[in-house]
Amino acid sequence: DVIPEAAARFSQSYGGQAYSNLDAFLDAIDIVDICTPGTIHKENVLAAAAAGVPIICEKPLARHLADCQEMIDACARANVPLYVAHVVRFFPQYAKAKELLEAGQLGRPGVIRTVRTGSFPGFNPKNTYYGDFTQSGGVILDVAIHDIDYQRWCFGEVERVFARGLSFANIEKCDHALITLRFANGAIGHIEGSWAHPAGQFRTRLELTGDQGLAEWDSLDRQAMQVALKEDGQVDRHFASPTASEDDPYYQELAHFVDCIVNDATPRVTAHDALMAVKIALAAIESVRTGQVVEIAKFAEG
Repeated sequence: DVIPEAAARFSQSYGGQAYSNLDAFLDAIDIVDICTPGTIHKENVLAAAAAGVPIICEKPLARHLADCQEMIDACARANVPLYVAHVVRFFPQYAKAKELLEAGQLGRPGVIRTVRTGSFPGFNPKNTYYGDFTQSGGVILDVAIHDIDYQRWCFGEVERVFARGLSFANIEKCDHALITLRFANGAIGHIEGSWAHPAGQFRTRLELTGDQGLAEWDSLDRQAMQVALKEDGQVDRHFASPTASEDDPYYQELAHFVDCIVNDATPRVTAHDALMAVKIALAAIESVRTGQVVEIAKFAEG
């Protein structure tokens, strides 16, 4: 912790050694998990890479594309693994929907809709990291990026994006965004991300459809994911998927990354995936700014 007293209090309560800077303990650890604000991810990743320490880094990988690429390149030169914590891939309902899609049970990919809404993080939007658009990137880079990554994981590369935003909290840029993605395979993605909802009403929702079925789940329903499959031209079978494991997805994510580091398991999310999530999110922000469709292949952060 940059505040040594805070680090000392934490270590007294939970154990461990308190440090006030990263360099002081890089030689003593096996893995580093970087959970700092996104604006200082790069300096921490570069330091860990130079020390040869395997890295887990929170999303977004960085605030800017050039920083993302610099981090990836530094880790590649140092032969240090870099895993980025896009945790939605580890939520059991989202993973199950992806599994159904890959197994062909939903048919040809058609439309995916996701919702991620809640209240603004913190009490004063104007005096927080999240309320400072130059640092956080706002609701699109901090919240909607979860679903940008998940939708790309399901449907593949994104060709273009169109987005609109509203501001209810009088903060810079938007705190409620609607994003439409067009994928190279012809499928369409819809994303709603918001900080504008009342406190205590955080919600996520998923609808994944193909020409042979639909998988849907809503966090407010507290039910298993519902799946409807079409057979012989009729929707004639409805069932709930088995109740998902109670294991915490954040624990599962970290356990997976440790397995990748220790046992060379195939990573579920790569640094390139994280780079593309940032690129698509920044393109969506540009679309909000200009009111125009943004082609991903042509997009370069200005």
